Amino acid sequence: MNDLFVEVDYSQLSKAGEELCGDSVGVEKNGRSTVIALSDGLGSGVKANILATLTTRIIVSMLQKNCRLDEVVETLAETLPVCKVRKIAYSTFSAIQIFPGGETYIAEFDNPPILWVRSGRIMHIERKERKISNRTIKESNLKLQKGDWLVALSDGVVHAGIGGVWNLGWRLEKISSFLESTINDHIDASTLSRKLIETTRSLYKGEIGDDATCLIARIRKPQRLVVWAGPPENAKRDEEVVRKFMDFKGIRVTCGGTTGNILSRVLGKKIEVDLNSIREDMPPMGTLEGVDLLTEGILTLASVLRRLRANVDLEDVRYKNDGASMLLSLMLEADEISIIAGRAINPAHQNPKLSGELSLKARVLEEVAEELKKRKKTVYLEYF
Repeated sequence: MNDLFVEVDYSQLSKAGEELCGDSVGVEKNGRSTVIALSDGLGSGVKANILATLTTRIIVSMLQKNCRLDEVVETLAETLPVCKVRKIAYSTFSAIQIFPGGETYIAEFDNPPILWVRSGRIMHIERKERKISNRTIKESNLKLQKGDWLVALSDGVVHAGIGGVWNLGWRLEKISSFLESTINDHIDASTLSRKLIETTRSLYKGEIGDDATCLIARIRKPQRLVVWAGPPENAKRDEEVVRKFMDFKGIRVTCGGTTGNILSRVLGKKIEVDLNSIREDMPPMGTLEGVDLLTEGILTLASVLRRLRANVDLEDVRYKNDGASMLLSLMLEADEISIIAGRAINPAHQNPKLSGELSLKARVLEEVAEELKKRKKTVYLEYF
């Protein structure tokens, strides 16, 4: 697990009259690095979208495979030739590769310069130019740290307001001031991208003159969550699992009465039932020192799974105080989720048509894990 987490989000506007945005964003994370790419396709609409999407996919996939930038640009040059009429490339790009320790590589071609914010101030990025396949690429190397932000924009944002609110458009100077006055410790990447794009929309006065994209990368510590549901198959491992659960550096959640009782017994601490948390369709929660959330088991997990499948978002559950809503809220806020699944069989949860090895709770946990992965969460599922 890494000490830094890259939170990425973006917002877009399509040019007036077009259904598809001619800009494209690509993001891919693995254990080696996070690669982010923004491309602006020539023109607008479907053709621009296809060209931009092809560009971001090539950049992301090749950089993640440790290809040199020369190879990436050469591949782009061969795949996307220069427009014969306008003598310009079919797509521009901004590429960012962030490594676990914060070392960051940036390559830019014909897009507005990426902005770097630290402690609420715009930082200078030193760029070096290099000719690759007859294209002038600007390269930078940074050392990012917790609290830093990178902001990549397409031309449609920088030019917003031309001939209207501002004759010369929004421009980088004004955008920089906007970022310095907007970024704080409580804002996230999604909110910042929305604020930027809504301001862009207002500057266009509703008639969007060009595809616009605001891409945000926020550097912070990862938010980690562990969920333990079900006793281990071998009761002799109870203390081992309790120790693993309590040693976890992050938020701790226990699901299930039997699981809670194991914790209570091994830790020598008493569970208090919170009668105020009873709901018509949800059993009450409990409290136990050292545990952030203690809920009932299968009904709570099944409710979480239903809501994940229904694409419930954080705002729908953030302020609800039933067990399923609180667990789902913690899952949606977390970046890395460790699930400890006990293999002990609860006869009440068994379907005689199913294999005796697989409990209903285990299946629900597996499906919850898959739904969370669809939401780009890093999920570790471990059985005991």
